[in-house]
Amino acid sequence: MNGTDVTTSFPVELKKFLSGKAGSSLLLKGSPGSGKTTIALQILEQLQIQYNTVYLSTRVGDESLNIQFPWLKGLKKNFKLLISSRLFLSEITKNIETEKPLKVYGKRLAEEFSKESPKKVPRIVFSELFQNTPAPEISKFYDEIEFKLPKRSIAVIDSIEGITTRYNVSEDRFVNMIIKDIVESVNASVIFISEKATLSPEDYIVDGTVYMDYNVEEGRRIRRMNINKLRGIETAQSSFVFTLNGGRIQTFYPQEYGNNPKDFKFTKNVGGIYSTGIPDLDGYFDGGLLPGSIITLKIGPELSFDDITLLIRPIMLNFLMNGIGIFIIPPGGWAYHQIEQDLSRFVSLETLKSRIRYVDYLASESRFENIIPANKDAISLNQMLMRALMELSGMENKPVLQIIGTDTIEYIKGSENAIKDLFNTSNVLKSSKDIGLFVVRENQKLKDEIINISDYYISMKEIENVPFIYGTKPRTIYNALIVDKARGFPNVNLVPLL
Repeated sequence: MNGTDVTTSFPVELKKFLSGKAGSSLLLKGSPGSGKTTIALQILEQLQIQYNTVYLSTRVGDESLNIQFPWLKGLKKNFKLLISSRLFLSEITKNIETEKPLKVYGKRLAEEFSKESPKKVPRIVFSELFQNTPAPEISKFYDEIEFKLPKRSIAVIDSIEGITTRYNVSEDRFVNMIIKDIVESVNASVIFISEKATLSPEDYIVDGTVYMDYNVEEGRRIRRMNINKLRGIETAQSSFVFTLNGGRIQTFYPQEYGNNPKDFKFTKNVGGIYSTGIPDLDGYFDGGLLPGSIITLKIGPELSFDDITLLIRPIMLNFLMNGIGIFIIPPGGWAYHQIEQDLSRFVSLETLKSRIRYVDYLASESRFENIIPANKDAISLNQMLMRALMELSGMENKPVLQIIGTDTIEYIKGSENAIKDLFNTSNVLKSSKDIGLFVVRENQKLKDEIINISDYYISMKEIENVPFIYGTKPRTIYNALIVDKARGFPNVNLVPLL
């Protein structure tokens, strides 16, 4: 999958499933507010050109729908909105005499077995289930699908319980009726919306089931969509995180980083404030980072180097392109050749060698001026580190971005000495124009102490194979970290998980 296309309205498997050669039945289940109606309407929106689309609402009227989903106004050509309550009241008011159930049943049966085979929706199961009960909204639902024949329809019934409660019929028998009369007979696809969040008999009747729900972790909401089954369709991934940002569903897919890289669009530092190179992140920091600030990034154990650098790369590039040097004590598992190979796609090797100083605690010697061999005695090492920082700041005393892998410090010096070193470093940083970026791992003993010395504290974790960040200082919700579709890799955006 292309790294610049990591969000979609809904999983592509659903579109493929609903637009197959034969009709299909899909059950959307979940608690109120989980996004079932939104995704159903977006499916109709995407398929309205190819199919006749019908939406039967048993819960809200057209005015409420238009307020909640203003983009519905664009669904005019092949979209029919049926309001159950309005049709029900209209039937009572008119008191129209209907044909006797047996007469209707006989007429429909004769039409089905006639040689002419008229283009009609059979109503055999409907007549059996609703023998003496007028059901105007269901009749109108059948009529709308029949009227468009032979063109195929995709329809939504929102919700099953809204119909079955009114007419005192079981949910599974109602679903079976629609499948027999509409899905199997005229190859229509029907999406059933159910308020049930657990397994029920309807799950076994339909061709596909999707569960939608959300949970809250420390006040932050995570929305998930689980595909339980889609008959005849291979699903590469069955569980997705999604957001209702902007009143529409966006589903997040795992990304492949680095394919077809573009130019990095750096942000110029203004007014003594440092940009992170990620405009959305700058917004969380009131426009950028103040001189002398410390930003701590806590990373989960499941994150790869590519995931972590998706966030750190723009920060490094933006500082470099603003003429600011970078001093790096790398997190465990990092290597300078990785960083050089990665960043050299966007800035020159000469810039990297002149503006980066990299501390290698495993090396006692180095052939490269910008790599500091740290396997030395304490006095020699301190002298080399001070010299490296002075080379980056120069005679003009320019600021420096200090990236410090706290797990490396802890491994080399032990937890007690590591926290002392970090406290000392933070005191120096806060009285300077530099910026400190502390990278701490989730399982480190000293992570709680680090939050106390940080001006900004954000965490990064992977949810359903997608990297997310959230803030503790300042407090923020989950935000998906994705490649900017317009500007391309390595530019990234934050998409809030709402």
